Amino acid sequence: MVVVMQIKEALFEAFREDHAMMGRALYDLRSKLDAGDIAGARTIADKIDRESGAHIVFEEEDFYPALRAFLSTDEIDGMYTDHADGYDLIREILQTGSSPEISKDSQTDFIKRVEKMEAHVSTCGELFGAMGGLSQTEQERLMERLKYWRRKAPTWTSHISGSPTPGL
Repeated sequence: MVVVMQIKEALFEAFREDHAMMGRALYDLRSKLDAGDIAGARTIADKIDRESGAHIVFEEEDFYPALRAFLSTDEIDGMYTDHADGYDLIREILQTGSSPEISKDSQTDFIKRVEKMEAHVSTCGELFGAMGGLSQTEQERLMERLKYWRRKAPTWTSHISGSPTPGL
């Protein structure tokens, strides 16, 4: 029983850490965009790309498929869509070039999209309950997969985000 709780708690804690990091980074990104600081926004977008990649890939390749028994297809597809939207946002900010300014329309658009990602991160907390319904074996497998992706350390933009793995 102790091992079951340790794996479950370790997986929950890893999720809390990753989502807290993403929440802080999105807050920082929004602050830079609110201030019109596109260079600062690019720096934060690069940080998000590097630091959240392992978690994003883990969710898309391992975690979301494991939740299919507990969540509807629409809910799962919505999470992939949110990731695809976030991927596009990060990629577009990174591709703004070296210009110190962006148009007011682009600034407004980026801020709205950051807000959507912030909502996704906050609703991911609801997945903790579904995670508890997974078997000990599945939780152990997921913890190992998360460790694997953290060691591999992909960037978010190196992964084609937002589409379920074919065949799942």
